[in-house]
Amino acid sequence: MNLHTHLSELPDAEAAAFRTLVARLHTLPLREPSPLLASRILASVASERARNPKPETRNQKPETRNPPPWRWAAAALAAGLLVAATLFNRPDAPAAAADDPAAWLAACQEADGSWQPARHGGDPAYRPALTALAALALARDPAARFNAGVRRACNALAALQTPDGAFGGEGRVHAYNQALATYALATLAPQGASPAAALERAVACSRAAQSAEGGWDYEPDSAGNTAVTAWQVRALAAAAAQGVAQANVPLRKGLRWLRSAARDEGGVSYHPGAPGRSESLSALAAHTLMTSGKHFDGLPALGRRLAASLKAASDGADCYRDYARVMAFESAGETARAEAVRADMRLRRRTGEPDPWEPVGGALYTCAFTALAARQ
Repeated sequence: MNLHTHLSELPDAEAAAFRTLVARLHTLPLREPSPLLASRILASVASERARNPKPETRNQKPETRNPPPWRWAAAALAAGLLVAATLFNRPDAPAAAADDPAAWLAACQEADGSWQPARHGGDPAYRPALTALAALALARDPAARFNAGVRRACNALAALQTPDGAFGGEGRVHAYNQALATYALATLAPQGASPAAALERAVACSRAAQSAEGGWDYEPDSAGNTAVTAWQVRALAAAAAQGVAQANVPLRKGLRWLRSAARDEGGVSYHPGAPGRSESLSALAAHTLMTSGKHFDGLPALGRRLAASLKAASDGADCYRDYARVMAFESAGETARAEAVRADMRLRRRTGEPDPWEPVGGALYTCAFTALAARQ
């Protein structure tokens, strides 16, 4: 499991502690290892084996003595280098991305219409999801500068789809690729036989993966979790609005599931009845209930109550959480609170503040959510 991905699903106290630890690690200086370090370690290993040959026998007991100190040092150094590579060697988006993230995303689109996360510090397994997010960000441009790129992205998503309607990956990767790609195809209402057929297949695949309780999760036969269920509900609502009839029943079931995850005191849990509260999930559920559930009695009011329980102050970089906050505040009519979060997001992009989601989607992820949260 990717801890950065799971961060938004933790209770607030645990997430804050994790961010504090990462912030402290970021203050450590990055030291360049010797170019000969690897060869020296391997030579030492070979030398040690030559001095102490130990032929195996069937009745030989496992060795229990402590390894030589140099082995501990090598292991510690390797661990330190791994931490440094993860936390410090991250590709940065150019400064222009902070001023016009949609234009930067458009410039990064591949010839086939997709986006490649690996080129920008992200996980290549999330290529369909990142293509979907980038296309949604381009489509929000008020000047409609990137309509051609949006069409190419929809065709790319159709090409990435498998015959069963899925978009690749397993577990968490499959869940988010499926939900986000379906949401993009439905929201962008692509013209042409290929994307339209892809949307029908995608909805059928999502419907088949829904739990008996009405939610979606990372593994089959799970009851569901709020994160992926909210995205699936948004996708189904958009598909239903485009006339995809098979989306209606799973949409109603998904909305009932989200309602069951909400708490009387405010906020939502990761699973219904589970302890802890996530600001990201509370914001995402609030927005989903107010928009995807707008035609269902009681759901918009519940979404507004959840939005009222959200924090106004920023507590560290998290583009996913801040995007969800903006959408929840805007849906609830709290434009001043939404604009305050937007200002924080723009500032973080200009200063290059590291975001906990960068190992998942790299600069594509942070720029896409910044563009999606921008005022239209």
